[in-house]
Amino acid sequence: MVIMAKERIDKINNTPLNFVIGKERSGTTLLQVMLNAHSQIVAPPESRFIMLLYRKYGSKRNWSEKAVRDFCDDLYAENLFKKYWNIDKEKLCSSLVEIKGSLTYSLLCKTVFYHFAPAGKDIKMFVDKNPIYYYFIPEIGKMFPGAKYIHIVRDYRANIISHKRISDIYLSIADMAYRWLKVHEMIEEAKSKAPQQWITLKYESLVTDPEKALKEICGFLNIPFEENMVQSHNTKLFEGFYKNKEGTAFQKFHGNMFKPINASLADEWKEKMPADDLAIAESIAGQFAEKTYGYKIYSEKTGYHISSIRFFIVKCKYVLIKKYIKLLKYRWMFFMHKYFVPALLRILNSK
Repeated sequence: MVIMAKERIDKINNTPLNFVIGKERSGTTLLQVMLNAHSQIVAPPESRFIMLLYRKYGSKRNWSEKAVRDFCDDLYAENLFKKYWNIDKEKLCSSLVEIKGSLTYSLLCKTVFYHFAPAGKDIKMFVDKNPIYYYFIPEIGKMFPGAKYIHIVRDYRANIISHKRISDIYLSIADMAYRWLKVHEMIEEAKSKAPQQWITLKYESLVTDPEKALKEICGFLNIPFEENMVQSHNTKLFEGFYKNKEGTAFQKFHGNMFKPINASLADEWKEKMPADDLAIAESIAGQFAEKTYGYKIYSEKTGYHISSIRFFIVKCKYVLIKKYIKLLKYRWMFFMHKYFVPALLRILNSK
């Protein structure tokens, strides 16, 4: 049985949990594995348990052994956690039972992160990365009020090309450009309320000059830069990544993690995006992207606009997707998302 001394409880409680925020296919996983290569940072693979279990356990103050074991059962029902974290369930559960009298939801989550760390790691901070967190920034702020946020942003045109390469669900160029726009408007609004807690990192900077980019990130996090973050990020990956390396889904989403950084992906859209698609994307996201992040407009089709009806449909689809993701904090919706929706998509994609 794992027994946690009061000093260790205090250490975990006082260890900050910071967040990587960014739209899907923006380099969030690359940044995550680079941070985890640091000797003082624990940045496990993506999991959604903090938000998925918050509604059920977030306000709990009196933790019984049954409540702890219920939490562990729910935790290991989360597919990403079960697939990639490789934490011994009984050891974790026993550890949490030992400190049930001191538990808060914040300490509970941090203790899970603590158990992911390899033995002997000098932990100075935890880092959580999940693209859907941009929908839950206010909730995260309530759970971890002192958290710092690293916002990684990628050119919307490259983001669209990356999505087209891996997506099983059809979304038009207009859909993807509008979603990129609304997600980053949401993130910028959050930044404006607590600018000292945020830093913005461009994906393009990370892949073209990773050492410079990571030094800036380390300065923001108040930890020393380590060359290992650049040199070993693709050779000393998560155990769960190695176990799932041969899977088709893993290769589609994360296969590049085993390869050296490929800076050419930053500008691949210039060759792969047709002129009409470029005009559509820039007509929707171009002005915001150029003003906010300096991504210049390239299309020769100036003044291009999609029809009002088509744009109305795009907006409706975005609202539905946003509401769908926000509903994942409810257990019934999580069950639907885990079992019913994948089955439905398989049926639709087979026709």
